[in-house]
Amino acid sequence: MLTSKTIHAQLVDLGVGEGNFLVHSSLSSLGYVLGGPQTFVRALLEAIGPSGTLLMPAFSPEVSDPASWTDRLIDPDDLPEARANVPAFDAAVTPTSMGAVAETFRTWPDVLRSRHPQVSVCARGLDAAEIVARHDWEWGEGEGSPFERLYEMDAQVLMVGVGFNRATMLHYAESRVPHGRRKVRRFPHGEGAERRWIEAPEVGDDLDTHFPEIGRGVRQAGLTTIGRVGDAECVLISSRVLVDWAEAFLSKALLRTPAP
Repeated sequence: MLTSKTIHAQLVDLGVGEGNFLVHSSLSSLGYVLGGPQTFVRALLEAIGPSGTLLMPAFSPEVSDPASWTDRLIDPDDLPEARANVPAFDAAVTPTSMGAVAETFRTWPDVLRSRHPQVSVCARGLDAAEIVARHDWEWGEGEGSPFERLYEMDAQVLMVGVGFNRATMLHYAESRVPHGRRKVRRFPHGEGAERRWIEAPEVGDDLDTHFPEIGRGVRQAGLTTIGRVGDAECVLISSRVLVDWAEAFLSKALLRTPAP
């Protein structure tokens, strides 16, 4: 059984403390947490303290064209009605699909959320307002996003029971590669007569092609701190170190596999 006190001690042993931390996590990987996700969030906030900032992705992929959904099929005859009724993004109420910890953090008191309809970021702490203040719809994981500011601040990336395929900073790294993979995001904006569909360029999906290999590379190079919280293996790495390493890797790897 894990309590907030136990998790806090293990986070501190891992190296979580004063500073900015972008956290990706799987609650189930920890084992039995007394109190569930709120216990883990509270332990993170206590470990980081009042002079740091806790951040989590709060992505909402369902704010998108139903024709692009892969987890359910919409009958072609129903697509016009579905498109007309997909709720537009509302930072205050749109849930995140990033898991129980991220959704609990999204609703935590004093948490701020950036404005991007599909790849928003939640933050609480000293630098929260500065980090989420600007989040351009174009290149939501690249220039003009909170991920760019996290790189500039050299925030720490903490992965708890998840792999590097979940490390969003790797998308930011790819955005810096001129020949990187690209796609177009499509999402509704506004209500009633003001409602319209927006299309915005974005970094392409990795689909476990290169990101796991990047993870193995930075670990083998000794650039990470490895530890455990409960049953979960945890990896801690500087965002600047991760992005710089990944950018160099992708610059070469994507020349061998050109973007479609």
